[in-house]
Amino acid sequence: MNNANYLDVPVLFLMFNRPDLSVQVFAKIREVQPKALYVALDGPRGTHPLDAERVSQCLAILKGVDWPCEVKTLVRQKNLGCGLAVSSAISWFFEQEPMGIILEDDCVPDASFFSFCRELLYRYEHHTEVMHIGGVNFQNGKQRGEGSYYFTKICHVWGWASWRRAWKLYDADMTSFPKFKKSKAIDDLFIKKKDRKYWLKNFEMVHSWKISSWAFPWTYSIWINNGLCILPNVNLVMNIGFDERATHTQSKDYMHNEIKAGQLLELEHPSFIIECAEATEYALRNQFSNPNIWVLRYRRFKKILNEFFN
Repeated sequence: MNNANYLDVPVLFLMFNRPDLSVQVFAKIREVQPKALYVALDGPRGTHPLDAERVSQCLAILKGVDWPCEVKTLVRQKNLGCGLAVSSAISWFFEQEPMGIILEDDCVPDASFFSFCRELLYRYEHHTEVMHIGGVNFQNGKQRGEGSYYFTKICHVWGWASWRRAWKLYDADMTSFPKFKKSKAIDDLFIKKKDRKYWLKNFEMVHSWKISSWAFPWTYSIWINNGLCILPNVNLVMNIGFDERATHTQSKDYMHNEIKAGQLLELEHPSFIIECAEATEYALRNQFSNPNIWVLRYRRFKKILNEFFN
């Protein structure tokens, strides 16, 4: 894999109003010294008087760029919100770069995450069915397939990479969704009724602007184009953003809030570009079935007990 002290693919770093978290992610970016660093910041909210100062503090972190690096910034004067701010920043990034790595301000990667993304970006550059490279693993220690990573339809975005060719298929408004729903195309994606119900409900909420999300439209765009995602067999990114400032991960009872980042130094490639059905099914049952909050708290309590007695 590529030398961790030099990264010849660009990185997009997304920040907003959490300088204490952003500085930790920046430290990891600084370790690998990318040749190009794109930084996007959403604008302050009018109803939050501390936002402007915190956005400025995030921007000041870039003074720590002390290696040869082309730095480009996109600083919004007005707040666009999570969905539009992120998706428009990614579009800005891929307008200028054919491939790259994307990190939000609460996703702290191991250095090997960058090498992992870099090697697979080049390996699958012309494999149009591969649209997304993720950095997390939520398979609870279960090895999937013969390689260091596997293919799945599940799209995780806590540290990821992609190509311009894939992102150009992104449709933030999900304009084809009414036809998708009417045609029951979801039946071709999922066998189980509860899976179809879960995804249709969330897609419907995004399409009707009841929730602001860029990730659901990205998943939708991958699926309607028969795309696949890559995920590693070792978790490479830790999310540190579980507090009241987060948009989607405010609860510390969330099942993945304490998963640490591991390391992957050598890559063994799978023989075939085929979805690992077992991994997809496991994710559907354990991440995307709206688990009861008491189940999550039980898991947390059980973890505390294990740590206390071991």
